[in-house]
Amino acid sequence: MDIPILIRKKGDTKYGVTVPDIPGCVTTGETVDKAMSNATKAIYGHVGQLVEQGKAFEIKPSEVEYLSREPDYAGGIWALVSLDLAKLDDPPED
Repeated sequence: MDIPILIRKKGDTKYGVTVPDIPGCVTTGETVDKAMSNATKAIYGHVGQLVEQGKAFEIKPSEVEYLSREPDYAGGIWALVSLDLAKLDDPPED
């Protein structure tokens, strides 16, 4: 499943990342590439915590075309992060 993320410049140095379909899931990066990489880690970390805590969640990816019309999401770079929820079922490696 592909999850849309929004990358926006924060100040003079960092890029902030918002994951509209996963409330509370945010991260930053020094470059756009690093922000995208950090977004993948943040999504897996956030969803992994929900699973560990036994909290119910549902991820329904929104259409970027729809999200980009929202005033809260104006002025950034849209990208898609590929998410494989089956990876969350794997036990951690020692």
